[in-house]
Amino acid sequence: MKIAFLGKGGSGKTTAAAAFTRYVSTKRSLVLAIDADVNVHLKQALGIDFGSDILELGNAYEDIIEYLKGERDDLGDAPMVASTPPCEKSNFVTVSLDDPFIRKYATVRKNIAFLTVGSYDKEDVGSSCYHGKLYSLAALMHHLIDTEDDVVIADTTAGTDNVATSLHLAYDLNLFVVEPTEKSTKVFHDFVSLSPELKEKTYFISNKVRDDRDIDFLKNKLPEDRCLGNMSYSPYLKRFEQGKKDALEEFDKTQVQVWESVLKQLRLCDKDWGKYMEDLKASHSKVSKKWLNPFYSMSVDKQVETNFQYGSADIYSEKT
Repeated sequence: MKIAFLGKGGSGKTTAAAAFTRYVSTKRSLVLAIDADVNVHLKQALGIDFGSDILELGNAYEDIIEYLKGERDDLGDAPMVASTPPCEKSNFVTVSLDDPFIRKYATVRKNIAFLTVGSYDKEDVGSSCYHGKLYSLAALMHHLIDTEDDVVIADTTAGTDNVATSLHLAYDLNLFVVEPTEKSTKVFHDFVSLSPELKEKTYFISNKVRDDRDIDFLKNKLPEDRCLGNMSYSPYLKRFEQGKKDALEEFDKTQVQVWESVLKQLRLCDKDWGKYMEDLKASHSKVSKKWLNPFYSMSVDKQVETNFQYGSADIYSEKT
């Protein structure tokens, strides 16, 4: 199951994503954590030394597309792009240390496999936007065959930017980290307003809550049935950022109840692979007609003409 952490910049979503990753790592033999934020702070927030030699998905788009394309021969002269729906001959990725994609691109420490999209390089300045980096992740997500026992955690870009690419289709649960402020709650409402089809799988946890007034504020601003827990203000995070590594463990102890609630809700999510394929086809058709067809001077949208379904037995038996 895939979960995206979202929120206003500075809300604490990266801290929350890292804490949830550490929590899940005590419950699963392997957890896949993805830094999909331009600020690339998840690695540091995890409090684990992953080293500096990490491959960035955003700089390997062509190689990733070529790998995921596999042996498919149904595209003709049209290029495969991030939103191209997969077919039976595609290469798929699983949440496993034996998976070739994970072995090549993930950095593994203990039972956490870490992937990063990366940030801007000098050559990107003035010539590209971060969405271009995210295309690699979108292609990966649309070829990732995860099970109900798998947990894939993504720290995403701030605000409502996650709806700007086909990536917004990939997650089984969207979790906002919300501060008790007008600006922070507005981001949650803006997201639901822009993508009402995602409303039923969008929840929030509160952060930096100091007293009952903060809780009452959030109750008045957000739907209470969407709340999965409250993260109270913690001095341990400041201690950790001051260099006291042990403080991170103390912080995690204070948040167990929140993460139990989030993991429970994630397990309750209904993964509808059929709907996912239909939504991906619709998204690909939309972006193709808007700019891919004119850009490539061909009908890239014809790539949706496939009978492939994610849940086909042979795919699950051969690819997982």
